[in-house]
Amino acid sequence: MPVSKAKQPNKQIIRVDHLRTDDLPEIARLYEEAFAEHFLGHMGQKFLELFCSQFIDSVTNFGYVAKCDGKAVGFLLGSIDNAPFDKFYRQNFMAVALMVMKRYAVDPFVRKEMSKKLGNVVDALKSLLPFSSKQSNGNQVNTSPSARVLGIAVDSNYRGMGVANSLSARYCADLKSKGIKEVGLSVNIWNERAIKFYIKDGWIEEERCETSLSFTRAI
Repeated sequence: MPVSKAKQPNKQIIRVDHLRTDDLPEIARLYEEAFAEHFLGHMGQKFLELFCSQFIDSVTNFGYVAKCDGKAVGFLLGSIDNAPFDKFYRQNFMAVALMVMKRYAVDPFVRKEMSKKLGNVVDALKSLLPFSSKQSNGNQVNTSPSARVLGIAVDSNYRGMGVANSLSARYCADLKSKGIKEVGLSVNIWNERAIKFYIKDGWIEEERCETSLSFTRAI
């Protein structure tokens, strides 16, 4: 449905801030709306608030919220950790397991997609092992982090106002301040709107397969 001009005035100011605990309910709501065709989008408000909380006050995970007149209208989640969810699994394993089982019982989509998530289950179990943390191995070579955008979404009523651009620019600016020179992301190949945005926003296609495209961006 087209958005009326009253709902989407071009002169409204978009402000991007670091994600805070108070923002989690609205971010979880936006996540459900934006990723309704994805597994996590079906995991429910409580799970998504817990999931997004790992992007608050973290050394390696980055969370941003875009607001218009105080309302959350978009978010970006990113990381410079090659295994950004290990800590999440370790700290919340039982709670996550119970929430997944509950959603499995009531949501046909979750049941259908669960077989595709066996790799995530293995990762979650591995994260519980004492040697799973990179910090536990003093002999491990310290390589440069792999900066990624893990998720970005904009309220459908606020598209076309530069919200996604503002979120992307803020994340890249923070990465640059840390000496990181490149960031990547992946997107489903059927998501034409997102692909057009990334190309326009300066991202370069790096690789494609039957289901997804990978992009990189110099910063």
